[in-house]
Amino acid sequence: MDDYKYIYPPTARTQDQLNVMLKAEAEDRDPLALENIDQEKQAIIFVGEHWFAAENRYPREGSEQHLLIIAKDPMYAVEDITSEAWMELYDIWKKLIDERKLSGAAFCMRFGDPARSGASLKRLHVNVIMPKKGEKVRFPIGGRAELKEGLHL
Repeated sequence: MDDYKYIYPPTARTQDQLNVMLKAEAEDRDPLALENIDQEKQAIIFVGEHWFAAENRYPREGSEQHLLIIAKDPMYAVEDITSEAWMELYDIWKKLIDERKLSGAAFCMRFGDPARSGASLKRLHVNVIMPKKGEKVRFPIGGRAELKEGLHL
């Protein structure tokens, strides 16, 4: 499953998510590139110089808000993040906390081998998840080598 440029199919959670990923890959489009985000299904919150923030099209079960901070330029390794981009990432995170009134949340950036990180999309992105009050959100780190049962390529 390493022969995909932008996606890692085994970590897809739903067939719809997998279909969107596979279609973008077949068209040689990074599904997380700003110009490829379907804003009717995934609202863009704001755009910075190095990152943009968006609602997650496929929020985790139990989340009240599941937001993404996504690398604006094609960045696929943490080594690609400049000091300016790190500072902006912090600024955007703070802006999300303030503007989206995140009273408690988790911040997780997956990177590297998606079979280890659990990422389904390879472009660097951060998940910012605030669970519903009294709920738990399962956010696995670590992937699988095969598709989830019931999904198909």
